[in-house]
Amino acid sequence: MNTQYSTSSVDSEYLLAFCKATAESLRLHILRVLSIESFGVMELCHIFDTAQPGMSHHLKILTGSGLLQTRREGNSIFYRRAFVSQENPINHLVTSLFESIDRIVLTPEIKKRCQQIHRDRAQHSKAFFRKNAARLKENQDLIVEFSHYSGCVTDMLCSEHQSRNETVIEVGPGESDFMCVLSTRFNSLLAVDNAEEMLNRTRAKATQHRLKNIEFFLGELSDLETTHQADLIVLNMVLHHLPSPAQVFKSARQILAPGGRLLIVDLCSHDQDWTRNICGDLWLGFDPSDLDHWAEDAKLGKGQSAYLGLRNGFQVQVRLYQQTMKYKMRAYL
Repeated sequence: MNTQYSTSSVDSEYLLAFCKATAESLRLHILRVLSIESFGVMELCHIFDTAQPGMSHHLKILTGSGLLQTRREGNSIFYRRAFVSQENPINHLVTSLFESIDRIVLTPEIKKRCQQIHRDRAQHSKAFFRKNAARLKENQDLIVEFSHYSGCVTDMLCSEHQSRNETVIEVGPGESDFMCVLSTRFNSLLAVDNAEEMLNRTRAKATQHRLKNIEFFLGELSDLETTHQADLIVLNMVLHHLPSPAQVFKSARQILAPGGRLLIVDLCSHDQDWTRNICGDLWLGFDPSDLDHWAEDAKLGKGQSAYLGLRNGFQVQVRLYQQTMKYKMRAYL
């Protein structure tokens, strides 16, 4: 009897917090915007044209109810919608709410402001690469060198039994030696970068190593959605530089051929804020569950994974995601 009362009491507390948090139009729209994106307080203030004290109040209520999760990025705190835990006593209600919220149509103004934040992030990243292209590889090697995880990545690619004839796109290869591995392993490689200075360095690297099977494209991965198809898309230590990681997965879904794979090599979450200034990082690594969530939302299946701890305290995650025929067919319906 006491156990039953205790359980009912806990459920009641969850339910009361849930009802309070969702009984406000702005908070529902915040949950909609944060469904697959992560924004800071001031970014959300801009999106919803709301003063910072009011926005902080709404975020506190949503976080306290378990509907939002926070992540510290240096001196900033970013918010995203929480994953629904099976241990939550009202998980079915939360899931139903999120499904309903995802049907909310955002106003053109809110969409425009979200896109503006992405553009601002991208411009910040491009400005850094224009200024620091010459010493970027040296700075990045302070965190992790390709040699630290090259064996793991090569073994993973070998285990996938991919053909030499498959088409590969690498986003932001820079001066990494991974480009040489891909060029040797596959007949066709497209190097994509949104910073001309970095793409020029990629060209110089290809010339230095006499790599003849590489083409170069100045722009974003999303620019290729209607013009290219690939069997493998690679982002090697690049995702943490991009303004909208979630969008990368969606673009990859559109470009990948049925059975094609998305290979992500990046850092796990860390608190080393100095990487922003030294390497131009927009994000301090990623929790593996974030990558899985973005992949699931983009209708990409989860493949093999590996995690490598480094002596300097950083951890590298090597993740594969796959385009399935079922999802590819849906994409064109």
